[in-house]
Amino acid sequence: MTRLDTAHGELGHLRPWFLPDGQHFLYFTRNTRPSEAAIFLASLDGKVRKRLVNSSQAGAYAPPAIGAELGHLLFIRERTLMAQPFDHKRLELTGEPFPVAEQVGASLAMGFFSVSANGVLAYRTSLSSGSSQLIWFDRQGKALGSLGQPVISDFVSISPDGKHVAMDQVDRTGNRDVWILDAERGVPTRFTFDGAQDFMPVWSPDGARLAFATDRNTGSYDIYVKDSNGSGNEQLLMKSGRPEHWSSDGRYLLFSLLDSQNGYDLWVLPLGSGEPKPVSYLQTKFDERQGQFSPDGRWVAYVSNESGDATQYQVYVQSFPIGGGKFQISADGGVQPRWRRDGKELFYIGPDRKLMALDVKTSPRFEYDTPKVLFDPSILGGAANYTFSRYDVAPDGKRFLVVSAAADNPAAEPITVLLNWNAGHTH
Repeated sequence: MTRLDTAHGELGHLRPWFLPDGQHFLYFTRNTRPSEAAIFLASLDGKVRKRLVNSSQAGAYAPPAIGAELGHLLFIRERTLMAQPFDHKRLELTGEPFPVAEQVGASLAMGFFSVSANGVLAYRTSLSSGSSQLIWFDRQGKALGSLGQPVISDFVSISPDGKHVAMDQVDRTGNRDVWILDAERGVPTRFTFDGAQDFMPVWSPDGARLAFATDRNTGSYDIYVKDSNGSGNEQLLMKSGRPEHWSSDGRYLLFSLLDSQNGYDLWVLPLGSGEPKPVSYLQTKFDERQGQFSPDGRWVAYVSNESGDATQYQVYVQSFPIGGGKFQISADGGVQPRWRRDGKELFYIGPDRKLMALDVKTSPRFEYDTPKVLFDPSILGGAANYTFSRYDVAPDGKRFLVVSAAADNPAAEPITVLLNWNAGHTH
């Protein structure tokens, strides 16, 4: 329906919103220059594309109030929810914008507001620095303490020596960067500084480098690598793809790649001398994601929706390379598999958000016991997290670091509902 104008820095078209005629719609355009992010108008026949207003998040259309002819375009500007009269017949903004609510929260392209077909408006502020907290748990589910400050984060990864934690973090503008925290004191150090979305940090086995995904080039995701101490320049490692896991011998980087026909597939990038050339690992008509090498490099744990329900993912283990066996680990759904560093245990998040564990044996053949519940880590998103990686296992297998919505997280801000918010602004 739309095409990126990469020559002018467009990174993505997001969050479409139909106008009343069912033929025209609003959408949000992300840009390499945040000041150029804007709400556009387009038509299903492709004949209309018009920039309406600059905004850091997507907009919405509010229908006319009773007795009025014009509706309003709702959008966020510097955390203020604004409304501007909009003629949906002429497809034009009219009049001047006016403020509706202050300190409205946002994350990426989504503003924390919504308007119904009869004009009732709801919004949520976000005055704290984030909506989640990194919390250490022991194997019994006892919270051992928090790490760092509350943040908005979707990916967490503990370094091989257990001394540092790499994570993504979303700031108030919706920009996402990779940060590194001291695993004991929680002192944060910013790792990436680009205005694009940088996320999915993956440690090299020696802890010297971090691979991460970014959309800074074309709107698709590329894989970059950089020394974990922050020195040196970021280097493009792979055009298109998201890093998943590094093999313990450092020879392979497992990454996921979105195919327009097959969904997500798993690929392997051999690392060493010469130009790395990716090799397909799992390429089917189903999604394969969240791949994790076993510590001995002989197996890959991953999730897939191949069981028949496109919305339910199961955890599988398959040999590396393919041909030595395949096993379905979960029965009722599972995401985010993680190996214990000695390869004797496998963890994943079950359908009820609980952390599951099972004893495994990877040599001379793969064997596994029945999964058992460890505890409920209050992980954000639960079984829907087939994209994110919101927990990791300490090297000794005795502690878990979780992006948690636990009780000691700051209280969530309330949702405010507004009636007759456009009174006095009828047209």
